Order: sequence, then C-alpha cells, then structure tokens
Amino acid sequence: MEDAAAGPTPAILIAEDELLLALEIEDMVRNIGCTVVGPVAGVAELLILLETTHCDAALLDVHLRHGEPVYAVIARLRVLGIPFVFMTAYGEADIDPTYADVGMLCKPFNTAEVEHCVGALLASKQQAVEDRSPA
Repeated sequence: MEDAAAGPTPAILIAEDELLLALEIEDMVRNIGCTVVGPVAGVAELLILLETTHCDAALLDVHLRHGEPVYAVIARLRVLGIPFVFMTAYGEADIDPTYADVGMLCKPFNTAEVEHCVGALLASKQQAVEDRSPA
C-alpha cells in the first residue's frame, strides 16, 4: 500500500461470483498496491485457496455462485487470523445477524473505499499480531 519498505506486498483474497465485478475489484486492489488472491466464485474453491495460498485480508461477497452463502468460510478465516469484510449491494439486511459485527463494503464502491477498507483490515491484522506478542 503506501509504505513498500514496511514489508511484503499485502495479498487480498477476493470472493465474488459475478465475473465483471470480480475483475473490477481485482483492478481496484491492484491499483492500491496489493496483490490479488483469486478471485473465486464458490465456497469449495475458497476453502481450498485458504489452505494453499497466503492472504492477508479478504473481501467476501455475501452470496457466491448459485446463491451459496459465504458464511461457511468464516470460521476458517478466523482460525487463520485473516480479517475480512462482506461486500453486498443490499446493506445490513443481506447479512446474517450472527455476523452483524463484521464490516461491510456496500456495492457499488470505488477504489478509495476499497483502499480505506483494506487499510483498516491490514491495520486490524497488525494490531492482532502485536496483541499476541509478549510485551
């Protein structure tokens, strides 16, 4: 992102089933200086990718291919310590109340919004790492 000397380029996982939108999000993520993992369109592919590829944060469409909810991957993301947000065009009404505490990126969004969101996710991941470190 802004300080390349701080470490490796952040890798952002994109889960989006609409191809054109996935490509647009991919461009936005690359334009803010991150690498892209995916995009993937289904839960099975997403779970495989989480086990085989490093990522620092994730942008998750709420409903993937065939209306498949993305919620099945949340426990794995949390175990791996990967912060994430939901992407939806329907606002809070589209999110299962169980996940009301998860951030949301409302479609349509622009590059500045993606940059702000990814920055916040990466900062939360860094804070979690620091919180686990011995003082």
